[in-house]
Amino acid sequence: MGLLKLLAVGDISLQTRNNQHPFEKVKQVLAGRDILFGNMETALSDQGEEAQKAVLIYSSPKRIGFLKDVGFDIVNIANNHIMDLRVEGFNETLKTLNESNLAFIGANNKPEPSWVILERGGVKLGFLGYMEGGFSLPERGVWINNIEQAGIIRDIESIKPMCDFVVISLHWGFENVFYPSPKQIDLAHELIDAGATVILGHHPHVIQGIESYKHGLIAYSLGNFQFDPKLSRTKENNTIMLCLNFSKEGLKSYNITPIVIDHNLTPTVAKETGEEILNFVDRISEPIKNDAITWAWWLEQVAGEYLLGNFRSYIARIKKYGVRHFIQCIRWLISPFCIRCYVAIIRRRFKRFLIES
Repeated sequence: MGLLKLLAVGDISLQTRNNQHPFEKVKQVLAGRDILFGNMETALSDQGEEAQKAVLIYSSPKRIGFLKDVGFDIVNIANNHIMDLRVEGFNETLKTLNESNLAFIGANNKPEPSWVILERGGVKLGFLGYMEGGFSLPERGVWINNIEQAGIIRDIESIKPMCDFVVISLHWGFENVFYPSPKQIDLAHELIDAGATVILGHHPHVIQGIESYKHGLIAYSLGNFQFDPKLSRTKENNTIMLCLNFSKEGLKSYNITPIVIDHNLTPTVAKETGEEILNFVDRISEPIKNDAITWAWWLEQVAGEYLLGNFRSYIARIKKYGVRHFIQCIRWLISPFCIRCYVAIIRRRFKRFLIES
């Protein structure tokens, strides 16, 4: 019996410039797999009230044809843009996915488990999806899975008898930072210990490290895949595709394909910069593998980007929506986590001063 190839990619918006097919330049690469997974970072709707956010992402339901054209089998929809057109847009998104027979995880409009099991070549993969800040509105028919350790472990225990391996998509972390927090690392390890085999991270919009842990693999963030870097204020357009090879006995191996997002927002296999991207993945994976990510170190790495990114978001919302968002901004600026970030920035600058002097 051969290997099952799961190809996983990062954030997808389905929005391009010049009417380009989002996946035209990677069709052949995407075809070389048994299961194709991605994080669909958009609502599929052209109706509904816009949420009060700095960045809104929604696409015509017709654009699901691009996902079907290249053979996507399953997408995660538990992310911070699934409600950008509120309940009406959420319901149309699920309707579009169901009518197109495209499997999805992470959210539902009925109180049922939103896991999916796909079988290829006698190997069954069970998929689960969650996001930080997930919520339920039973009276509105909205269930979005929240990242909560005990609940995820219960789901692993429920789905495990029905499949060979469990793959979990987590929409988590901070945007534009290259390292997961100690809390994320601990959670990923707990989920592998509980029976998961693969963790696929999304939301930072940049690549984060990859860690082999016991019998499993953790990709803390797959970054953008088909996405406008300017929407997330990402400084670079490098990303990856992750191919995982399973046999009936377990995860046998994985390999990375370096990708560059071009000016039309379409991914293409990196040639000139391919080696550089692979070396970068190795470099940002080292602190994870060496257990070097402490809270103090991590805060020093991410504090500036976290504060700047969120402050820009608040300014955009204040300009557009007014005083309520100004009050929210003030509360955020004096929150305990922001204060820890201020301290981390001062500490990092003091260390730099001592080195330079």
